[in-house]
Amino acid sequence: MAEYRLKPGKAGGKVIGAYEKVEKKFTNAFLEDDAVSDSGYRLKTGKAGESVKGAYKKIEDCVVGAYKKVEDAFVDAFLVRCDEEERGEVDK
Repeated sequence: MAEYRLKPGKAGGKVIGAYEKVEKKFTNAFLEDDAVSDSGYRLKTGKAGESVKGAYKKIEDCVVGAYKKVEDAFVDAFLVRCDEEERGEVDK
């Protein structure tokens, strides 16, 4: 099957050119290169973004730390480490 595209004409060319200018200004203002990202860009965070990121990281560390404490308490209370020979056997 053949592929088609719209002929932009004079007016369409101007619209496309204007769009490309806006896109470039947006990219320069809000995005920075990122080789790891699929798109090749990531948002510029600035000072406010960095402080939000820092606050989120602190909250995340607290939540993960609390979860680890609960998990460790559960393991200590209800589980016992077994050797290779004991794996798969249920205590009777």
